[in-house]
Amino acid sequence: MLPLAAFAASKSSKDLRHDLLDGYDPLVPPTAGADVLVNLRVFKVVGVSAASSHMLLKVWFRQSWTDPRLVWSPGDYDNVTSAYFRAASRYDGASNNRGVNEIWLPDIRPYNLGEGFEDTLQPSDVLVNHTGGAFWSRPGVMDVLCKFDGLARFPFDHKLTCPIDVGGWMLDGQRQRVGLLDGGYEGDFVEDDVDSSATLVEASAGSSFTEWDLLSLSAVVRNLTYVCCGDDPWPVVLYEVTIRRNASFFYFYVLIFPPTTLAILAISVFFVSPAVGERLSFGVTLVVASQFGKLVVMQLMPICSELLWVDVFLLINELVTLLSLLESTLVLFLHHYESDSLLPSWLAAPRILRSLAACETADERESVLTLLFTRIRHAAETAVAAEKKARRELEAAAGTSLPPSDSEGEEEGEGAEACASASPAERAEGAG
Repeated sequence: MLPLAAFAASKSSKDLRHDLLDGYDPLVPPTAGADVLVNLRVFKVVGVSAASSHMLLKVWFRQSWTDPRLVWSPGDYDNVTSAYFRAASRYDGASNNRGVNEIWLPDIRPYNLGEGFEDTLQPSDVLVNHTGGAFWSRPGVMDVLCKFDGLARFPFDHKLTCPIDVGGWMLDGQRQRVGLLDGGYEGDFVEDDVDSSATLVEASAGSSFTEWDLLSLSAVVRNLTYVCCGDDPWPVVLYEVTIRRNASFFYFYVLIFPPTTLAILAISVFFVSPAVGERLSFGVTLVVASQFGKLVVMQLMPICSELLWVDVFLLINELVTLLSLLESTLVLFLHHYESDSLLPSWLAAPRILRSLAACETADERESVLTLLFTRIRHAAETAVAAEKKARRELEAAAGTSLPPSDSEGEEEGEGAEACASASPAERAEGAG
């Protein structure tokens, strides 16, 4: 008897579908409009990209409505009280033909998605009961373009809120009224001081070794108006998803600890003796390391108009390393500087010439010229002394004598020429 009853029920369901779909146009909404109730269950937070303002959610999107054209009497079809109808999407992905769904489907979709709703939700059939009530549930992934609230405290933004607007696209509130189904949302929330494993329904629901947890979810219906559509109301469900970051130690280890260490090392340069030549190279290495670390951090930081806490932190650490390098350069310059004036010769000479032009008497001009010649001679003697010192160091290192330099050859040539031009009495006086 059981196989016969099952066969009769199958035949009745087939006849029921045939009778209901005879003359049914799936593109025409119910005459009096439809009251569409929506429910969003957040199954899992897949991932959040604060840098690109994206959030991936594994969801179950449910819709419920009543279609008077799908009402029947169960007694006429062997007490069949429900039937399934195909509702893959409004477009066939393979042949790109419109109208593959067998019954009318609500025109409901989120507004701020990065990818089309039909492409991210899996196909599913619609369950219809004998009173005309339809229930449609589809699992999938929502790629939401978020306007995060709370990014200014990154990476210590323990709570981020992302709004999701869900409403009709082509049907306004007169032909399609939107409401909340069972409160409008469900989720496996993780609250403070609550064991999250006790609130899970499915073993795979919720988050385990992920960066973000679902903290709370809210839903409210608003009626919006648009310039293009006059005063017609457009009901929109505003969802606000609040998530919590649970990987603070990772960001401390990657973002906070390295720049702080570089800043401390930059300050330690102040205790190094100026005689150590590696002091300047150490400061340059710290600056290069801070810039390289900033390139790594920029991949994790969001790009926004707000001034983030981490931006100020990295800027302060970068300024500390740069000031340390500047201080090392100034100290080494003063430590190895041997001239009487801090101004270089190409700056000091024009200054003396200007002073010479301002002189009024011959004595003043003579004093200025004497000072100029003294500085030029001192600079020449300093250069010659430095060259001789370098030659002696090279000879000591090589253990051989190097040929005389141009300056030494010139000095010897000038001395020989002076002796040749001198008179016998002058040479005798010089020898004496």
